[in-house]
Amino acid sequence: MKLRLNENSVRLRFRRSDVLSLSNHGSVSQTLRFPAGQPLTFRAVAASVPQPQVIFDGGTVEVRVPAEQARAWYTADTVGIYGRHEGVEVLLEKDFRRSSVPSPDDEDRYPNPRREALDSRARL
Repeated sequence: MKLRLNENSVRLRFRRSDVLSLSNHGSVSQTLRFPAGQPLTFRAVAASVPQPQVIFDGGTVEVRVPAEQARAWYTADTVGIYGRHEGVEVLLEKDFRRSSVPSPDDEDRYPNPRREALDSRARL
C-alpha cells in the first residue's frame, strides 16, 4: 500500500494483497520508520461509517471506509472508493502495473487498463 498526501487529499494505492486483506480482515497497514526512529503509520480500516473518513492522530493516518464497500471491493470492477471528510478528499485506489518499465511487484498489482487498450489496438 502506498500513501500520497497533497494539500487537500489523502490517497492510498492498494496492491491486490492489500485489497484482499482489507476485504477479508477489515484492515491493512504500513509503517515507515524515519531515521531518528519516529514511525509514520498509515492504515485503512473497514468501519461503520457512511462514507470514507480520514483521521490523523499520534503519527497515524487512518482512513476509515464503509465496511460493506471494503468487503465487496476485492471482487468488484471498481477502481476506487472515494469521499470527502471535513474538507479533505479521501481516495482509495487499486494500484495498476506500470505501462512502461516492469516492476518487481507487478504480479501483485492490477492490470493496467491503458496498457491493455494499447495492446488491443496493436493487434488490430
